[in-house]
Amino acid sequence: MSSGKPSVYDVATAAGVSTASVSRYFRSPGKLSAATRTRIGQAVDRLGYLPSGAARGLAERRTGMVGLYSFSQHEPDELERSVHGQPGTVERITESGRPPCLFPLFSDEVLRGVELECTLRRLPLVVGWQDTEDRGVDLDDIAGRGDGVIVLPSTVSDDHLRRLSRHKPVVLVSQPVPDGIAASSVSVDNQGGVREVTTHLADDHGARSFWYAGSTQGAEFEARFRGFEGALRERGLPVPAEPFVGTGSRSLTIEAVRAAFARTPALATSLPDAIVCSSDQTALGVLFVLAELGIQVPTQVAVTGFDGIDAGHVSEPPLTTVRQPMDELGREAVSLLQQHLADDAVPGSVVLPVTLVLRRSCGCP
Repeated sequence: MSSGKPSVYDVATAAGVSTASVSRYFRSPGKLSAATRTRIGQAVDRLGYLPSGAARGLAERRTGMVGLYSFSQHEPDELERSVHGQPGTVERITESGRPPCLFPLFSDEVLRGVELECTLRRLPLVVGWQDTEDRGVDLDDIAGRGDGVIVLPSTVSDDHLRRLSRHKPVVLVSQPVPDGIAASSVSVDNQGGVREVTTHLADDHGARSFWYAGSTQGAEFEARFRGFEGALRERGLPVPAEPFVGTGSRSLTIEAVRAAFARTPALATSLPDAIVCSSDQTALGVLFVLAELGIQVPTQVAVTGFDGIDAGHVSEPPLTTVRQPMDELGREAVSLLQQHLADDAVPGSVVLPVTLVLRRSCGCP
């Protein structure tokens, strides 16, 4: 055996097999007999051998690794360390009026789907993220480690994607492929989903006046607002000139809704029949402030969301929402990426269906 760190050759010699069999042991163990797997496994344990992904990548010109680049959905108060006080002491506090932490969120669920598919395909995964304060890691750091990269929306510029797509397969999640970029995409029926929930409020609950809350920026949120706008226009109902509040996260929504009612107290007595929100996070922020103000949902105003995160199921009242298959977005993204790598061609775009989930916040039983 060679001195220093054990190599694949050392394992092969110790197990009495070829180096190809050792590589197969780590990548496709099912192709080896049980006896061969046992001999190689014993040699690996005895020698303390770890396979080198970097070396394999140089030899094969591929690492077998999938890259995922996400945005951070952390609320501002979640970025602070949560453990305080001295060890051995138990602090007592009286707490009220604090909304619970939100988890998992959209990006968490997409990541879970990517992890599931990578598990089934035995693919290693490297993950990075970025937030609005430019905290996190660069996309190039993630892309450089994988054969291709899955990119969530609102993380990098079109120019950056254009440069990246010349060298790496790229799959975009919940965003269209910009012109001049050779990439695949997977998204959901954003416009149809919000059109359906707005139609339900108007046709089944008789809502005639509406506010819209949340972002209208970015392809997915633009599509959601078009669905809202289209459903109202089809029925000859007035379309709000602008969103009631235009923020996305729950904490920013809470601040914005509080400020709106503080500026115009008369809003509390001139509520619409329904508030359609661009995301569940926005809707949960709206629900929180309405409860603070003593406004009853859905008796005085209905509220709906979009995404289908678990927090909406346990909110009070439970949140009517448009559920998108977030884990399936991740799984389909991995499938598209592997198709691209296998065929050296861009597979195209996939649009997944959504589901209207009826709960008490819209007036349903």
